[in-house]
Amino acid sequence: MNRGRIVLVQLLIVAAGAAAQCAMCKSAVETTDNAGFVTALRDGIYMMLVTPYLIAAAIALAVYLRWRKRRKMFDPSLN
Repeated sequence: MNRGRIVLVQLLIVAAGAAAQCAMCKSAVETTDNAGFVTALRDGIYMMLVTPYLIAAAIALAVYLRWRKRRKMFDPSLN
């Protein structure tokens, strides 16, 4: 139980830093008239948003394929 509390506190600290970064990005976009900068910043945000999901999906796929392979190995009737 104590370990869960430590992890929760660490996640809250990281989330607070992430929220501050979003505010800085917003102020940077509001103070510039450069459309290329705004587009690049938006694309970077999308990439940072999508990348963790892609990594999690790849890990889940690998786990599923390994599970399926082991299941077939122990039960030949599934082939």
